Amino acid sequence: MKRYAFLLVMLSATACTTMGKLREQQGATAAEKSRADGLAKELAAAKTADAAAIEAGQKIQLDLTNQFAASQKTNKDLAQALDAKKGELTQKFAELIKERDSVSAQNAALTGQIADLQKKAADLEAARAAAEAEKAVEVDKVKKSYEDLTAGLKSEIAAGEIKITQLKGKLTVNLVDRILFDSGKAEVKDDGRKVLDKVGGILNTVQDKNIRIEGHTDNKPITGELQSKYASNWELSTARATAVARYLQDKAKVDPTRLVAAGFGEYHPVAPNDTQESRALNRRIEIVLVPRD
Repeated sequence: MKRYAFLLVMLSATACTTMGKLREQQGATAAEKSRADGLAKELAAAKTADAAAIEAGQKIQLDLTNQFAASQKTNKDLAQALDAKKGELTQKFAELIKERDSVSAQNAALTGQIADLQKKAADLEAARAAAEAEKAVEVDKVKKSYEDLTAGLKSEIAAGEIKITQLKGKLTVNLVDRILFDSGKAEVKDDGRKVLDKVGGILNTVQDKNIRIEGHTDNKPITGELQSKYASNWELSTARATAVARYLQDKAKVDPTRLVAAGFGEYHPVAPNDTQESRALNRRIEIVLVPRD
């Protein structure tokens, strides 16, 4: 009995020990399970966070891809615009070069024209100076002829029969008709020949001038028997101018190639023709020294 009791005690003790260990094992298992559940939750949370991070990363990657594509398109557009601008600037530069060359050519042409104009101006100045010098010589010659005529015809000038004028290098000897011609006639009378001898002698000293002899009348018409010889004052004035020219050629030995005879009739008066004295002034012979052609 004692042996069985001991065995029961031993079994009871062993059972208690086993139960204690079982409870300990169950507690440890429960703790492990709780820990495992926490870790599972942490793993699930981590997976959720990783998925969100992955999704956010994918979104960021998509945004970056889109931005990169947009940048590439922008860069392509900028490159195209730059190429177009470069082509435009290249064309403008070529046009500027062409314009510069054109301006340079124009400047060269203008420089040549300026040089030509300067030369022409110098030539004109030299010609002007030469002309002035020649004119001065001519004026001196005319002045001397004027002085010689004035001295040689002093008495006729004093009597009012001759008037000598010198204006701008032009010398004119104005002779009233009565000193040369009788009324209504065209033959030089004796007193007139003496005057023309003096005038011719002085005209022969002026070889570089032509001598224009002008006949002038008043406005009284030709009447009576005189009309059979001179139809009008024009014919009378022309005949008188021709008679003076012939006398200067034949008697004073003036070169006939220098002589010109012209009749002006009543159409170039120097006075109004309203008085006897005025009409007398219009009846005249003018001997004019003019430049030779």
